[in-house]
Amino acid sequence: MECWSDGVMGNRAMEVLSHHVRIPNIPILQYSNTPTMRGGTRAIMKRKNRRIFKALLCLMITSVVFARGWGTPASAQPVRIAVGAASVASLATWVAHDGGYFAREGVPAELIYIRGGPQTMSALISGEVPFAQIYGGALVAAGLTGADVVIVAGLINQPFFSIITAKGIDKPEDLRGKKIGISTFGSATDFALRLALKKWGIKADSEVSILQMRGVPEILPAMASGALHGGVMSPPTNMIAIRAGFKELAYLPQIGISFQHTSLATTRRYLEKNRPTALKVMRAYHSAIERIKSDKAYTLKTLSKYMSTTDSVVLDYSYNVGQPLFRIPPYPTLEGIQAALDFLAEKDPKAKQAQPKDFVDISLLQEIEKAGAKK
Repeated sequence: MECWSDGVMGNRAMEVLSHHVRIPNIPILQYSNTPTMRGGTRAIMKRKNRRIFKALLCLMITSVVFARGWGTPASAQPVRIAVGAASVASLATWVAHDGGYFAREGVPAELIYIRGGPQTMSALISGEVPFAQIYGGALVAAGLTGADVVIVAGLINQPFFSIITAKGIDKPEDLRGKKIGISTFGSATDFALRLALKKWGIKADSEVSILQMRGVPEILPAMASGALHGGVMSPPTNMIAIRAGFKELAYLPQIGISFQHTSLATTRRYLEKNRPTALKVMRAYHSAIERIKSDKAYTLKTLSKYMSTTDSVVLDYSYNVGQPLFRIPPYPTLEGIQAALDFLAEKDPKAKQAQPKDFVDISLLQEIEKAGAKK
């Protein structure tokens, strides 16, 4: 991927965003009325640490333009799959596409980039996309409102994030009174941070200010400018931050939080009407995860392409922390879904009556396992 000099970087970036992203009726970036730290990104452009900003901008642009060229002729009726961040969380989807597993199953896939969990959920519910890679807790929250959404696979079943902080924040209690960045409210970064704060006995919003930045890559420039004291980051952004001198306060998979992180979701109405297609999509994901587990060289090549880096340290780190999180078969975690219900129950009485099984349909995975056992 091309990255540009300081003088033209912003203009060229906007050209890419406006001309090469095909998201019918879905905004690339949707801003809420809630205050964000947009000024933090602008401020960093005026400072000496442009190298950090350029690296993060390349990552942000990559996360948008990876959808370019993935469309197929209208006659092929591609299956649209909403994809989020340009991080290891999207690895199974990337490998399923680039490895030819969707094509092998006879289901050409069109990967649609949508920034933010709420926007992705809206696209799924409306039928703009039949499948979405999304945080499980967001789906549970939508399901409690009566939305027709269901988890069919758990791609990553742990909180695949680090909490990165500025100097002087050496332990969880030091977070009190600080500003911490997330991607968007209702996203996996939001839920993960709130669950971590709860575990540490810190009150979100009252003792810690949580600010949305629209995406994980945008958090680091805001921290570098001093606008944030910390942020929730996934690979490779967390590694870039650590190498830039920031501290990893906590790696969340190690603090004992049950969490349904990256899920493959659809709607029950789609499953009912298109089960053969859904089964093919699931088989493609199953094969992709097998490839991730067995072919490091290919997986690193895929990560390099979509994360737009040839930095071996970043790539090896992303692979080494990400690969163990993928499971075969990719069943969702009922414990993680229950944790989301427990968290939501603090404000939504409906969550107290709900059961994790109400939000999942594992019949596709069971069918694949049954077919494999007969071979």
